Amino acid sequence: MVNNYNQRLEFTSVNYGEKVEPSKDDSKHHMAVNSELYKFKDIGVIPLFLKNFVDDLPDYIDGERIHIVKEKEVNRLDLISWEYYRTPELFWVIMAVNNIVNPFNIEEGTILRIIPKSYIEYNLIRYYKK
Repeated sequence: MVNNYNQRLEFTSVNYGEKVEPSKDDSKHHMAVNSELYKFKDIGVIPLFLKNFVDDLPDYIDGERIHIVKEKEVNRLDLISWEYYRTPELFWVIMAVNNIVNPFNIEEGTILRIIPKSYIEYNLIRYYKK
């Protein structure tokens, strides 16, 4: 926790995550290639995406879609990931492509860029070179 002051000079606190190393028992999931683990007080350990390929994305990818967040999808990128990719595990791609830092701060009406799963598989996960 780091203590800060707001504009009214009231005492506030900020919850910064602490980077943690994966254990030998952690999954060797494809997501691990593009994320690092951070532990947050009162939240737990969350894999945070590393922006290592987003800057290389073209402005438009053939087959990409636009998604407008519905009430039942607020803070639920896993549901949106399931709708388009048939897996909740690619929520981090939606975060990266749309410059989302906090997956629990997604409001109704937010417009999201959804890139095709085939592009993710062949251009980002399998063949990305750092």
